[in-house]
Amino acid sequence: MLDNLQALVSAWPFGVFCLMLGACVGSFLNVCIHRLPTGKSIVWPPSHCTVCLAPIVWYDNIPVVSYFVLRGKCRQCGTRFSVRYALVEAASGLVFFGFWLAYFVFGVREGAAHVGVYMVHMVLASALLASGVIDFERKEIYTSVTNVALAVGLVGSFLWPQVQRVGACDGQLPDWTGWERADAMLLGLVGAAVGAGLIFVTRLLGTLAFKKEAMGIGDIYLMATIGGVLGWEGAVLVFLAAPFMGLVYGLWHLARKRDSEVPYGPFLGLAAGVVMLVQNDVVAHFRPGIEAMCEIVFG
Repeated sequence: MLDNLQALVSAWPFGVFCLMLGACVGSFLNVCIHRLPTGKSIVWPPSHCTVCLAPIVWYDNIPVVSYFVLRGKCRQCGTRFSVRYALVEAASGLVFFGFWLAYFVFGVREGAAHVGVYMVHMVLASALLASGVIDFERKEIYTSVTNVALAVGLVGSFLWPQVQRVGACDGQLPDWTGWERADAMLLGLVGAAVGAGLIFVTRLLGTLAFKKEAMGIGDIYLMATIGGVLGWEGAVLVFLAAPFMGLVYGLWHLARKRDSEVPYGPFLGLAAGVVMLVQNDVVAHFRPGIEAMCEIVFG
């Protein structure tokens, strides 16, 4: 414990940097959350008030801080901004800081204290945050978000095979091509296929059972992205954990609105966040079964 505290004190500038970086990423995610459903460009025009169209100057666009300085209103016309902007920025900053703390200071996952792993995982976390908010508000998931994160995961796996090794059986990559980078990317594709396949089969069976669409196609893309980054084991764990994440909200939503349609993306994201922290411990607990499955899959 003392060693962890000493490491935290000595590395605090990096933690502050991660916190600020995450908040800035959250500001960009707000743009995506607002503009993607309306079909607008996420790069042009620059940030502006949606009512009076006045551009937001840089000192009014500081993540989290500006919202409270302006008391949640446009400086020009006084229109109130949604508190969601500040919440997304704060959440993104805390996610970036929290995973830096977990990976590099407390070492909750063996092999995760790696810059490449951290960067790819934060891209995944950002995509899950944006997709979760959009899905919660509109019951839609945009492939423009998930596909970018999946591409980053696969390219990141090629550049840093540790991205896949950290979630692989015994931390070892299968020797399929004799080239570690290619094997890591292929393992990411396997994870994407497993993640997408689990939701596809569930959606198919649910649709047949309930005579209506049981899950959105967007959930398939979201799980493909999760599997592509976290590996097939991570995809299986997320698939098993997500229903428990959404159970309480689903029951409350059903009782309150008499509506059984619940956005699943936010709970896939929550489950993925938890798995990113505890995957090693869970896999170690179920090691005998996992080893048997590895023998079947990889020979």
